Amino acid sequence: MLESIRRGQRWLTLLLVAFVGAVFVFFMGVGGQPGVGTPSGKNIIELGEFRLDLADYQRLRSRQEQVYREQAGDAFDARTMGPFLDAQTLRALVDSVVLAQSARDLGLGVSREEIQNLVRDSSSFNDESGNFDVDAFKNYTEYEFGSQRNFLSAVRRDLLSQKMVSLLYDQATLSPGEVRDSALYDLEQVRFVYVALDTESLPPGEDLSEEALQTYLSANEDTLRLRYEADIDSYSESERVHAAHFLIQVGPEANEAATVDARERAELARERVLAGEDFAAVAAEISEDPGSRESGGDLGVFARGVNAPEIDNAAFSLEAGGMSDVVQSAFGFHVVKVIEKLPARTQPFDEVSADMAREEAVVQAATERANRLVEAVSSELEAGASLKDAAANLEIETQFAGPLGRRVDGFIPGLGGAPEILNTAFALELEAPTSPRMHTVGSQRVFIQLLERESPDEEELQATVEARRENLLNSKRNRLVQEWVDRRRIDLEQNGKLLVNSQLVLSDS
Repeated sequence: MLESIRRGQRWLTLLLVAFVGAVFVFFMGVGGQPGVGTPSGKNIIELGEFRLDLADYQRLRSRQEQVYREQAGDAFDARTMGPFLDAQTLRALVDSVVLAQSARDLGLGVSREEIQNLVRDSSSFNDESGNFDVDAFKNYTEYEFGSQRNFLSAVRRDLLSQKMVSLLYDQATLSPGEVRDSALYDLEQVRFVYVALDTESLPPGEDLSEEALQTYLSANEDTLRLRYEADIDSYSESERVHAAHFLIQVGPEANEAATVDARERAELARERVLAGEDFAAVAAEISEDPGSRESGGDLGVFARGVNAPEIDNAAFSLEAGGMSDVVQSAFGFHVVKVIEKLPARTQPFDEVSADMAREEAVVQAATERANRLVEAVSSELEAGASLKDAAANLEIETQFAGPLGRRVDGFIPGLGGAPEILNTAFALELEAPTSPRMHTVGSQRVFIQLLERESPDEEELQATVEARRENLLNSKRNRLVQEWVDRRRIDLEQNGKLLVNSQLVLSDS
């Protein structure tokens, strides 16, 4: 469509670009519903005088895809984006038809002069001197639309849609108070204190004694065995090896002379070990691996996949005490010595039972502690104490957060994503700063008390008000238009006036 039309329709541009998420919900029941009917022939949409077919759909979809390709660049994936683009394009076409027909129903029209002026003023059809180019107009309309008649019908529909949007836009107003409240909402910050009671771990200094752990193990051995047998795979260990190495570094980009020199140095070091020198001593002297050199080349105990494949292959092919030939990896030349071979095995219950018991006993003790303290804190708060006083009375640690602004994800340092807590903090007033509500964040049970609310000064507030007034008004207008179109579309569908055959373009319909 004409560039001048696209520039003049901010909300229609939004229709064509920004329906992520909503489009799929919109089409859950569109097309082929019993009693509603579908368009005739190859038409996709029928409403009043408007008939849109596959050509109309493909033309807009191609333009949509081009927009996303330009935005995403090399990251654009046509296959992944395909279903979204299909649904978004259909949504945009349906909404434009609903707007155009609604304008018709109100008695609005588009004159021949309006269309002529629009076409003449379009840079798409002007030559280098700024004069209207008839051939450019004919070539474009026939190539893109099949005929001038089809093109003019599309222009008329878009102008009607634009007029309807303009009428709806005029209904949206924005009071000074709304703008001020919005700016204040984003600029305010809070500081608060909180108590977090963990149900999965105990605080420092409250670890369970070995006697308590042994008591738990004895009392719950049967249950622990059942858990062990159910999770037996998690106690299986693959074959492992304890090995050491030394490395003479040379990169894959090194020339032949450097590569030959590095290999010779590795061979000489290996011969020293064969002659009786200690492997660890040689590695500490000549190895160029900073991670293991100081420990005599010790790589520790590892399973396959932890080290370079060449080290794995050498280590797992040797017996304990064996030393490899010189092997090359991407890092350079290695000589590997195996200290111990550890075969694959399943850890027996007796070996893991103590850790299992500790894990469960700690969770049990932490949960009991948290529940006990939640009741105690709640009782203190009901009696009129502040959270800080309650925590002091109960000898519970408090933590501080802020200053924090409002965030959609509700992120709070120390707690993570906790939008309910952040919302509560902003809802509290300094006259009654402690919330009696207990919040759950993962394994934490949390109480909060507001300490400070920081509001912007008047100069900062006014600057923000002025900067966002237009954006807020446009946002309100767009929301009003979309809500109106959705209601109108549903009404037209239910009355059998709007027919949509989504099966022609949506593969998952």
